[in-house]
Amino acid sequence: MESLDLLEEKLKDKGIRLTKQRKTILEVLLASNRPLSAQDIFTKIEAMNPKLRLSTVYRNLNSFQEVNIVRALNLKGKEKKFELIDEGHHHHHLLCIECDNIMPLSCPLKEFENKLKNETGYTILDHRMKIYGLCPKCKEK
Repeated sequence: MESLDLLEEKLKDKGIRLTKQRKTILEVLLASNRPLSAQDIFTKIEAMNPKLRLSTVYRNLNSFQEVNIVRALNLKGKEKKFELIDEGHHHHHLLCIECDNIMPLSCPLKEFENKLKNETGYTILDHRMKIYGLCPKCKEK
């Protein structure tokens, strides 16, 4: 997992200053174990920084996305979710269709990706997988 210092260094390398607002947004993302919407992030920091606007959260998330600090995910519904890009840990997502719980999953596809590469000659650049189901709590209902 990335640290705030590493993220600050990445931003600095891209010519982006780590303002108080950007730092707070990154701290919320670092503390989360699941992707968050801009509204989720805004709700978490609104009390700490009442002058912050939702549009500012969106603007910063878009800036972070442009410099490969965060990734936007279309998991379920129309609302984008954002997560930090952890270059050392590629993962996928398991989503509950009832409560919208999102669980990161380690990637099981490395061997398959190598097989595809060898069989087709393609250079595999990326892949995404979403698995939908019912979490244990929703399954009990």
